[in-house]
Amino acid sequence: MIRAALLMLAQFIAWLLLLPFLLWSRLPLPEYSVFTAPSQLLALVPGFLGVLLRRVWYRSTLRACGTNLTVDWLAVIRTRQSEVGHRCTFGVANWVGWVRVGDDVMTGSHVVFVSGARQHAFDDLDRPMRDQHGAKRQVVVGSNVWIGSHAVIIADVSPGTVVGAGSVVTRSYGENCVIAGNPARVLRQRGCSERNT
Repeated sequence: MIRAALLMLAQFIAWLLLLPFLLWSRLPLPEYSVFTAPSQLLALVPGFLGVLLRRVWYRSTLRACGTNLTVDWLAVIRTRQSEVGHRCTFGVANWVGWVRVGDDVMTGSHVVFVSGARQHAFDDLDRPMRDQHGAKRQVVVGSNVWIGSHAVIIADVSPGTVVGAGSVVTRSYGENCVIAGNPARVLRQRGCSERNT
């Protein structure tokens, strides 16, 4: 009971500290200025204070944000249009594009969530690639997912999936799979011993 009260007090103090950023985030300026830049600045704060500040920031600014979000040091959620479920953890130096993340998702360090496979175009040889805009899409990550360090997520990830470290997920697979590789492929189903696969 006392611990919960202290946590609520700490979150209120964090909200007060963030009030200038929260007011700034409501200005009619480009999203990079009012959301991404403050998110990047808050990513630099280490330790419990940083986790607490980021939890309050994202809970106040994302389209949807569940309870007990942990965004570790140097991790950034790129767009306020993202949605995050309950009890999620983004590890050190994650870069999170436009996502909808279910409950109980955890990631290792240096995981990148790309806003779909076609966010950049490059086929027109008469224009610089930087001027060829693609189409972003929201990547959906189901509940109860574990994503290993240095993975790149370009496609949807089904509920119950384990993504191996260093994997590049370019397509979706069924629920409760263990996937790994570049590109990622199914290694086995969860709940089955390795000897049975």
